[in-house]
Amino acid sequence: MSEDGGTARREAGLRFSSDAETPSGQDGFEAYHDLYAMVADAVRLRDSFAVEVTAERLDGMILFDRRMQGVAHVRSPRRVLRNGFDHFTAQLVLEGALAVGTPEGSRSVGPGEIALIDMSRPMETRADRARVLTLSIPRSEIEAALPEPGRLHGAVVPQDRARLLSLFLGSVLDELHRHGPGDRARLARATSELLALTLAGQTLSGPDLAGPSGAGSEAVRMAAAAACRRRARHYIDAHLSATPEEVARVVGVSRSVLYRAFEPSGGVARIIRARRLARLRTLLSRPDETGRIADLAHACGFSSESDCSRAFKAAYGVSPSEYRRLDGEGERDAFTPESLAAWWNALR
Repeated sequence: MSEDGGTARREAGLRFSSDAETPSGQDGFEAYHDLYAMVADAVRLRDSFAVEVTAERLDGMILFDRRMQGVAHVRSPRRVLRNGFDHFTAQLVLEGALAVGTPEGSRSVGPGEIALIDMSRPMETRADRARVLTLSIPRSEIEAALPEPGRLHGAVVPQDRARLLSLFLGSVLDELHRHGPGDRARLARATSELLALTLAGQTLSGPDLAGPSGAGSEAVRMAAAAACRRRARHYIDAHLSATPEEVARVVGVSRSVLYRAFEPSGGVARIIRARRLARLRTLLSRPDETGRIADLAHACGFSSESDCSRAFKAAYGVSPSEYRRLDGEGERDAFTPESLAAWWNALR
């Protein structure tokens, strides 16, 4: 362990079991349904439903280990439009099989294979009995690995191509509880590099990839929007006090074009605020960062400490000062809808 135990505890993982009693008295399925309600509708497939989940933060990513029996997860077009998620998930099947459905068709994903899902589009997964490692990935990481990621939705990475990333993710999940934010940032970078290696030059299989690559105006539109988002995110991360008008001017597009590029995640103003909040959360997680909240808020682009505190509490469930005081021991070891929502909000 290269960082102190207190730092590692602050990044403790979340755990959920449908067999565990809930304070509200819900049964296992009701509790699981509410837990995932922000991102998908959980559907019980049969009476023998059972789920165990652990999750760990990996800097800007989330790594889930899920053991599932008799459950489906559905993202309808209405839900996709409502919650504005714009990230990807890589679903690595360790045991059993996962059925993955998109508007273009469905695939059965077996052990050692990875299914790629674009969370800005409708999808459904079904598991009669399976163990799945799920990596939630910011879209920017996928765009860095593949300039036109729009056609990855529902694609499957075969076992031989997925092996290196699969072995690494399994090892990371086993050891991550020993490491604090600094180590996790380095592990996230290694994950990004392995993901890029897995996708580079790869012909993936899947229902959305059946047509000729890059054909038609839709492919051109998606590529242009991806390039616009990539340039905008780079500028925003380097200039957190930027306004949408400033970002549009620097990127070289109109405000309306910029908004349409970020429309799946709620617009560019929402992205700017999310990046400010993510930077502040990172600063507050550092044990050697003792600056005043007001100064940190200003450094992260907020106009006032009060505006920052309201936004931070809305995103993460606690105020910046409360977040800083958390020692993590025993306070983040159980899944709640609020705790998971804070993690997912960071991916918008």
